[in-house]
Parts: sequence; C-alpha cells; structure tokens
Amino acid sequence: MVTDQSGLGDQAFNDATWEGFTALNEEFGVQIKVVETNEQAQYVPNLSTLAEQEEDLIVGVGFLLKDAVNEVAPLYPDIHFALIDNFVDQPNVACIQFAENEGAFLMGAIAAYMTESGKVGFVGGMETDVVKKFEAGYRAGVMTIDPDMEVLVSYAGAFNDPAKGKELALAQYDQGADVVFQVAGFTGTGVIDAAVERDQMVIGVDRDQNYLAPDNVISSMMKGLGAGVYDVGQMVINGEFEGGSYRYGIKEGGIDYAPSTDKNVPADTIAKIDALKQMIIDGEIAPPATLDELESFTPPDISGL
Repeated sequence: MVTDQSGLGDQAFNDATWEGFTALNEEFGVQIKVVETNEQAQYVPNLSTLAEQEEDLIVGVGFLLKDAVNEVAPLYPDIHFALIDNFVDQPNVACIQFAENEGAFLMGAIAAYMTESGKVGFVGGMETDVVKKFEAGYRAGVMTIDPDMEVLVSYAGAFNDPAKGKELALAQYDQGADVVFQVAGFTGTGVIDAAVERDQMVIGVDRDQNYLAPDNVISSMMKGLGAGVYDVGQMVINGEFEGGSYRYGIKEGGIDYAPSTDKNVPADTIAKIDALKQMIIDGEIAPPATLDELESFTPPDISGL
C-alpha cells in the first residue's frame, strides 16, 4: 500500500483503505507493507520499491497516484496493481472507483433538513475532479430539499492541513452556516475541530467519523474503500484478478450514510433519506457528478416523502 500525502492516521481516506488490508490479513493471513508518502515526487519510487520486492498486490491510495501507477505498472506486468479513485488503462491495474456524488447527495439532503439557519457549507481539500464530484452531489442534495438555500464552498488546497481546514470552517460558521460537509482527508479533522469550537454541526467523510466529535458529527458519507481493496485482494488470492474499472455506488453497497447517523438525526428525517436513497437505486434520481451537470440538474419531485 502506497498512501497519499495524508498518510495513515488521517482518520479518513487512508485509514478507511487500511481497513481492507487488515481484513485480508485477518481472513487470509496476508502480509502487509505500507509506504507512506510525504510529497507527490515520491509516488513513483515508492511504487517501484514495492514492485521490486515482488509484492502480489500494490495499491495506490488516491487519484493523485494515477500518473505514477500508469508509469510503473507497465514495467512490472506480472505484478498486480490497484488504483483508487482514478483510472488507467493497463491490464494489470484494477481501478477502484466510487459514485461519490450519490452519497454526497444524501449528505446535502441531511444538511438541508438539519440546518436551522438556512445556510450550509462545504469544505474540500484539493480542487480536483473527485472532490468536485462530492461538491456537485452535495449541492444537488441541498437544492432538492430547498432550491433557495445558500451553500458556502471553500477549498483548502491540501489534504494534510488541519489548520487550514479549521480556518475555512470557522469562517463558514461565522458567516451563518450551521452544517458543514468536509471532504478534505486529514485537513477535515480541522473542520471537525471548528464544529466543536463553535458548537455547530459537521458531516464527515469516507468512514464513520462520529467518534471524533459525537455531539457534532451528525452523519458521515461512508465510502467502501476497505471493501474495494478487500475485493481486489480476494481476486488476487483466488487467481481471478482482472484489470479494469470496478465501480461502487449506493446500489452496489459501496456508498451509504454512517450507522451513527441515528444518534443526531431524527428518525423521520432518516426515513426521508432512505426514500431518496431508494430513488437513486431505482434510477429516479441521477445526482450530478460535475459542476457542469449541476447547472442542468432539475431537482426531483419529493412531495411524497
């Protein structure tokens, strides 16, 4: 496993991915090696180091490793690689991708239902296609519940800067937002700190982050990073590995709201979120995946919820 710059201990993306490795270790006894990355220039040498050691599966954690995986994988055609949140067309690379827009849509609906001020926020890490997919889905979810609700949007420019995350979130809370959805890796822990400091609501990402602030983290968008790694690892173990794209959305069980949501979100609101989730599964709602798609998004009729 080659981490992105947030590294293990980010309480989000890398830690959620690590859970897949620990599950493989517990069930199959596989050995795990982790190489942590401090800067993007280390991606290629880190991947190459593991490939030279002839590891059975090397996972690049995050979309930023796309170019590095695309460079290294062809040099080691007998090594299995996996890339999370991006795609490269190599026969020995399994690309694990998620419909983040679907889960973010549900988080937007939760924020819109839970706000008391009528204003909500979004704090992203780096301004990339994947994070913008979250933003588009989130804003569409808010719009579906209240087309006139204001959504404040800020980007930290990094996934490993909690101080910046806190600064941006404090600014949004001070501007009147009372729910902020953070999609920022380790930077997001600063957003959660801001929610605690201002006694406001925050929504986590990638894994159930309620344990970080039980009274403030009202929900989290669960992303089955660990499940994706486990599935690819099992394919390698069973001799069934195939390169290509593996997509996980709500329908596939790879995206959902966190189990802890019922601690802070009323049961009647969760029932509405479940109804929206079913509408996505049934194809009645197609949350936008880009900001361009958001521009043409028409909120569905939810009068029956």
